[in-house]
Amino acid sequence: MKPKQKRIALIGLPVFQSVNNLSSVAVARHAEETGRWRFVFSAEASVKAFKFLRTLDCDGAIVRIMSEAMRREAKKIQFPVVNISSWLADSGVPTVRHDFRAIGRLAAEHLLEKGFRRFGCVIVPGGSYIQDRCAAFLETVRNRGCQPALFHLRTEQPFLSQAIAPEERRRFADWVRTLQPPAAIGLMDDWDAPTLMSACREAGLEIPRDVVMITTGCHSEVLPLCPVPLSAAQENQELLGRLAVACLDDLMSGKRLENFTVTVPPLGVVERVSTATMAIEDREVAHAVEFIRAHGFEPINISDVLARVNISRVTLERRFRQVTGETPHAYLIQQRVRRAQELLLQDPAPSLQEVGRQCGLLDRRRLNQVFRQATGVSPTTWRERNHLARGKST
Repeated sequence: MKPKQKRIALIGLPVFQSVNNLSSVAVARHAEETGRWRFVFSAEASVKAFKFLRTLDCDGAIVRIMSEAMRREAKKIQFPVVNISSWLADSGVPTVRHDFRAIGRLAAEHLLEKGFRRFGCVIVPGGSYIQDRCAAFLETVRNRGCQPALFHLRTEQPFLSQAIAPEERRRFADWVRTLQPPAAIGLMDDWDAPTLMSACREAGLEIPRDVVMITTGCHSEVLPLCPVPLSAAQENQELLGRLAVACLDDLMSGKRLENFTVTVPPLGVVERVSTATMAIEDREVAHAVEFIRAHGFEPINISDVLARVNISRVTLERRFRQVTGETPHAYLIQQRVRRAQELLLQDPAPSLQEVGRQCGLLDRRRLNQVFRQATGVSPTTWRERNHLARGKST
């Protein structure tokens, strides 16, 4: 006999709409694949929605509790409820939440590993998760002897549709000018990242040349709006959704999970252009490095690099070697060979002619010459050896 479907309500998970939130997708996928769940109610998170939920004939619910009033209503519900919001430190019901302290640490460690020692931290209004991210980020950089400058963004509850006011944008631009390059900025949420990135440019600072930026809160609808692709300490939304489903299934089967909290570890740092550089105090060398990293896969040469700095070739080569341990030409070749190795490991790999073209080299002959000088073997031999090694490891 086909098992009876469970009647499930959702608050704050819009699975009845087209969504790109992976936690919502994981919940919807469970219902579709198992056939054991049927959604009977879905609404935005509000006190009114929680009050209405109490009147429904449901077997269970997955919700986002985002205020004390919602918490009080949720505790009155007679069927199992799982909360997936971290707005409150204690939601009063079984909860699956991200490890936001780990996310804050990840972001700070990523910047420290790149050599940054001057930091800014943009703090926004929000729930306990903002406090957790911020505390861990600041604690991590302070433990390394750094004293970050703080910027408290004065805004309403942050959402994409509520842009920060022009005076806040100007206040941020004034603040960011006080950060001596190279500096690193940690955002405690990304809702205002597009505006803040633009304000950096208005302040005369380029990302990532002068300042780098990373967020500890990542929303897929915000990322395409950022003028510079934004690096993020990434939450594992899909795992959160799957664990919330498992928790609710356990509750509906009769298990007691009162005051039960599951903490979901982050995926890691997803690096994009906004942190794709190293902290280099010599600004002319920093500009040269950034230009090579941004355009090294194009058919450029050192004359193109010199056109971006205000010093002679001899001076650049001397100062570049002092900072990086190699000449600008060697650094350019290193970038191209690394890119060639990435392409050669693709399955199927591009032709050698195409590999050369995508690495900023003119043709297959030039690729062979540069690759052999750097690695001691031809691209073909390197590919064969590494494919064989990978095959054995699997």
